[in-house]
Amino acid sequence: MRRQPHSLWLTVLLAAGCAVNLSESRPARVLRGGEMQISNINSVVVPMGSMGTTIDAGKTIAQKIDQRTSDADKRRLAGSAAAIGLTGPGYANHLEFALGLGYRLDTALRIGNGIYSAAIRRGFDLGKWDSNIGVRVGYNSGASVISYLDTINSYAKIGSTKRIDTSFTAQIGREFGEWAKLWAAAKAMYSRYWVDVDAENLDLGHEKLDDHLLYYGGALGLALGFRWVHFVMELGIYELSCKVTAFGNSYDLSGVTVTPSWGFQATF
Repeated sequence: MRRQPHSLWLTVLLAAGCAVNLSESRPARVLRGGEMQISNINSVVVPMGSMGTTIDAGKTIAQKIDQRTSDADKRRLAGSAAAIGLTGPGYANHLEFALGLGYRLDTALRIGNGIYSAAIRRGFDLGKWDSNIGVRVGYNSGASVISYLDTINSYAKIGSTKRIDTSFTAQIGREFGEWAKLWAAAKAMYSRYWVDVDAENLDLGHEKLDDHLLYYGGALGLALGFRWVHFVMELGIYELSCKVTAFGNSYDLSGVTVTPSWGFQATF
């Protein structure tokens, strides 16, 4: 049964990339020794720089695939599916537990959407202001709460997606009594990925991708509440440096990625 062009375009466009571990959503003050923090954070990844590429590729492929025009079109479809699967729009939810170690150090463990990561931060006292530098290392299995992640469409499937994310963060911020926290952060993340693309339905077989993505930029965050519990909001804006090559086609998906995050945070 043939898939209508508008249906294929919609499927390609909405296919969410695996959750990207960009959100920090933590205030700048490093936790004191024995102090604990539990967070539940939601985040959305919107790749503004590659959105036009995604839409244009989806439209072009949708118009041509029903015509079964050529092997080149099939390769474009498979390659585009792989590119969209890596950098397309996505949604994530994670749970994070942080603990103050003393000596102006704290550590955190994060889990959610197939992401498992650990972070450590070193804090600095700037009078009324707090600052820190930190590093986070995570394993991303490519899982997502969006059910159609692994099946981009009926022609090409993205499976066995794995990433190792390494990020470096520098923050500065201030707390206003027990009711508000404000911070700004600079962040860079190197993401090494391995992806298996199954294009058997296009008679193209399998192809394994082995490359990396690089994000760099910053975020502004605000937490409002009282004493132990706060509602957290953060807006991250990052430049993505990325070129995906699959099935003989190269896709430059570099550009701005916007990541709004929100959720609740309890500190004891």
